Amino acid sequence: MIEPAALFAICAAFFLALRDIFGRFGVRGVDPIVGSAASALAGLPILLVISLAAGDFAQPWPKRAWTLWSIALAGILRITAARTLLFAATQHIGAARAGTLGTTSTFFAMALGLAFLDERLTPAIGAGAALVIGGGTLMARSRPAPGSQDPGARHLKGVTLALLSALAFGASSVFVRPAVGDFASPNQANLYANLFALLFFIPSCWRRLGPARAGAWPLKAWIYLTLAGSAASLGVTFMYLALARAPVVFVTPIAQS
Repeated sequence: MIEPAALFAICAAFFLALRDIFGRFGVRGVDPIVGSAASALAGLPILLVISLAAGDFAQPWPKRAWTLWSIALAGILRITAARTLLFAATQHIGAARAGTLGTTSTFFAMALGLAFLDERLTPAIGAGAALVIGGGTLMARSRPAPGSQDPGARHLKGVTLALLSALAFGASSVFVRPAVGDFASPNQANLYANLFALLFFIPSCWRRLGPARAGAWPLKAWIYLTLAGSAASLGVTFMYLALARAPVVFVTPIAQS
């Protein structure tokens, strides 16, 4: 029987893959920063409805003040930094390469978890993580086919953006792990993380998004960004559910597979 944490991590992997696919179509011709903010905003209603249905807001506020700061940093790293960088990477190397390179966040998350959370790495978990990271490395070494419209400089930029996204995403998991249990539910923790990320987006989006620019976006872009934000929000909630039950070194290899 699959452990609940592993099952939640598998669900997270599925929804995060959908995020990459929908994000690929949603950011075509759209500023990555504004696109990331739009997708984060689109995911908020889903998280809010789930927390309201579960009665999360009737529960006491977390007693440890630092947990809110930890969740805030997790949201800023995961959405404001990681998702923006990932969407930018898809514009250069496509969803398949960007998404697969994003799995290298497993390495960063595990390294930080071992260093700062005093977690332990078993041979089985290490072997599984090696397979995930190895796949990402192979994708990083792959090059566009001769004659394609993807020159070397564009490919290198896309790979760099995807790896930076992986670093930010991996660091966010480390901030979540010790704090998620203090909230009424992992979904509520994810809701607050999204809210902080959106607040952090405001200065960047203020000059980039005007009525004329937003009106020029095709309807399909809005639809795909909404789907990407919804999939990302659900995926991260499942990841938070897993992190509430198991260490980072166990959850991240599965969630990024």
